[in-house]
Amino acid sequence: MSETPGVLVAEQPHYLPWLDFYEQVARARTLLILDNVQWLRRGWQRRTRVALPHHVPTPPPSEPGFQWLSIPLEGAHRESLLSELSVDVSQPWARKHLQAITTLYGRRPYFRGQVLPRLEPFYAEAAQAQGPGSLLRTLLSSMALFYEPLGLAPRVQLASSLDRSHPDKTGRLASYCVQLGADTYYSGTGSTLYLQPAAFRDVGVRLLWQRFRYPAYPQGREGRFVYGLSIVDVLSNVPVDEVREWLKPSPWGPFAPPAG
Repeated sequence: MSETPGVLVAEQPHYLPWLDFYEQVARARTLLILDNVQWLRRGWQRRTRVALPHHVPTPPPSEPGFQWLSIPLEGAHRESLLSELSVDVSQPWARKHLQAITTLYGRRPYFRGQVLPRLEPFYAEAAQAQGPGSLLRTLLSSMALFYEPLGLAPRVQLASSLDRSHPDKTGRLASYCVQLGADTYYSGTGSTLYLQPAAFRDVGVRLLWQRFRYPAYPQGREGRFVYGLSIVDVLSNVPVDEVREWLKPSPWGPFAPPAG
């Protein structure tokens, strides 16, 4: 899948991310990993959403239609940076997560062909990861698991390798764009709560908001469709070629392929 020249996406590292993340990567020339931020105890960084157990009916929209899988940490403090965190190897979390995912998705049509062959070596390696920085390495590996089958090859850069002297969060992101030669910043909709567009205009960088909405697909259970689950849920239920079609740019808008 072709990247768009000059587009930068900045994301904190995530554990087996959701499909919206991969659509951002599909648009980007550079994926900037914000590894130099504080970790959030109840954030998405070390957690991923997967389906509920088979015996649990899908609840109404007023209640979560998912469960979390979380990587355990060792000695994490509120002021700890993501890049400093250690996975707690005293817990057999990797084995348990692989077992849980296999139980949840083992009977879905594409799990054993598209997902399991990539999860098994990932968890075998993740089980050995320890020491400061082991969480970051594990998260980056999980994010990259499905780049190749989805046709993605982002240029990955760590924010800790760049100058971050700008005191303002938005100004710092705009500065990252300048440092990396990006003329466009493609942002998830969640950042509308804090990003200040003027900071990008001041340095000549175009700010675009993500408007991606993937179609509902069979999830193998009764009740409503649940958005925002891990890429594992998507690729267990949908052939990868179809997902690649979802990630292609629309024939209109800022990422539309050139006419002719």
